[in-house]
Amino acid sequence: MTFKFESQEFKSTFEQVELIAKNIIETENNSDELTNLASHFLTAGQVLNIKIDLSEFDKIIEYSRKQPVANFVSEVSKAIKIYKNSKQDQDLIYLFELSLNLINIYFSELTFILGAVNGSISLEIASVNTFVSDKYLKHPKFGRYVKFAERDLPFQIFKELLHSSEIKNLYELNVNLKQASDLLEKWDDSFEDKKNTVSQLEQKLTETKLTYDFLGLNKGFQQLYEQKKEELKKAKDTYSFIAATMFLIPFAEFVFLIGAFLYFKGNIPSAMWLITIPFLTLILITLYLVKISLQDKRSIQSQMMQLELRMALCQFIHNYAEDSEILHKKNSAGFEKFENIIFSPLVSSDDKIPTTFDGMEQLAKMVDIFRKN
Repeated sequence: MTFKFESQEFKSTFEQVELIAKNIIETENNSDELTNLASHFLTAGQVLNIKIDLSEFDKIIEYSRKQPVANFVSEVSKAIKIYKNSKQDQDLIYLFELSLNLINIYFSELTFILGAVNGSISLEIASVNTFVSDKYLKHPKFGRYVKFAERDLPFQIFKELLHSSEIKNLYELNVNLKQASDLLEKWDDSFEDKKNTVSQLEQKLTETKLTYDFLGLNKGFQQLYEQKKEELKKAKDTYSFIAATMFLIPFAEFVFLIGAFLYFKGNIPSAMWLITIPFLTLILITLYLVKISLQDKRSIQSQMMQLELRMALCQFIHNYAEDSEILHKKNSAGFEKFENIIFSPLVSSDDKIPTTFDGMEQLAKMVDIFRKN
């Protein structure tokens, strides 16, 4: 009956022996032999650490766990029971000797299967294996354990592997390889035909691809163009509102003066003319705001024209990524201009403002000089 390292039975049995070993190390009146055995068992416990998951050992150490004589749980449990009943040192020594020899078998299979073990546990495994081999190779009882671990175990594992279904399938694999080789020869015969077919498909794909060149770049320009259309709509609304306000202010002032003229029967007080000052101020402010909103609107229109130019160019230039080098050689100056247009940032144009606003900067300077004086 087999056992598993990642099982409560194994960990409980191992822990009992481990507690006895720790107690011996902590006690001073034990013999050197007993202390040495306990010390090496604790060394083995650093590898078979019951506080961690030991399922990986179950996957690697399979053969020795199947052997009844190497069943750690059943064999060591018997030795523990004998020691607890007798409390004799010789039974305690036997318990450690049995445990270490079984562990030596497990470690031997582990190193044989893996070829080499992790550096963090290699010293502990080598220490236990060397100790058991040197001490028990010629032992009347445990000598066969050592020989099994060093000689019989590798042979039996190899023999089991040799008679496994995987090895038996090697012949079938060879047959399948022969069939595959024949099939490859048939494929070679039709390879040229397939190659020609692929070439034709590639040519058709290239022709189809011309229709969709610059699709991603053109789509980006289109999205940005739609955003600019929304911005232009808002800019136009703002410009219209401010322009309307600019014309309403003098109209309101004119209506106010007519009303005052009628109210005072043609004799408008001189103080009433001071009311025109805030109206003039509002007119100047609205003139300035109209200029700003007009600049904003014209800037957006300029950017939209640049985007339209880019989208138009994308419809004429194809295969940019593949043919850029060829295009550079054929028409270097022309292609550089194309790249400069396509990949240059959008520029806002603020020139050609109507002459109505040409004197606004000078007017602002005069107001500033008047304030300083």
